[in-house]
Amino acid sequence: MVTRVTHQFNKSALEALLASPQGGLAKDLYKRGLRVQAAAKRFVSGSGPGHPKRVDTGQLRNDIKVTLVSYKGLPAVRVGTHVKHARWVHSGTGLYGPKHAYIKPRTAKFLVFRSVKYGAKKGKGKGKVFVKRVAGMRPNPFLRDALKFAKN
Repeated sequence: MVTRVTHQFNKSALEALLASPQGGLAKDLYKRGLRVQAAAKRFVSGSGPGHPKRVDTGQLRNDIKVTLVSYKGLPAVRVGTHVKHARWVHSGTGLYGPKHAYIKPRTAKFLVFRSVKYGAKKGKGKGKVFVKRVAGMRPNPFLRDALKFAKN
């Protein structure tokens, strides 16, 4: 007995699968984006080698979002944050940042920080630290490393 099988190409079904936000490709991309997001949140929290803890209030960690976008007509996923200081956490500052220079005051004699632990114990500068320069903060490339981590 001979069985015949015929195939018919359905262009609209293929486009729906590839380009639609509800299609299989978009769903798979979104799942991959969620893996990158989870890794980025772990890395910014200080989990993993070479990832210093950069969480004080949790604002940066909580703002790492996954967004389904369209890129050249095809679905894509964007993982990132809108928090202003994310760039400095990711790339570092001062000696460890892109400029590789100490952070110094521009118009005053000293940089002033509030610190209960290290600040002056009494007087006009109580609770404050006065310094001529600071080295900066080492980078924590949490997004870049999360993308590498999620590929595996």
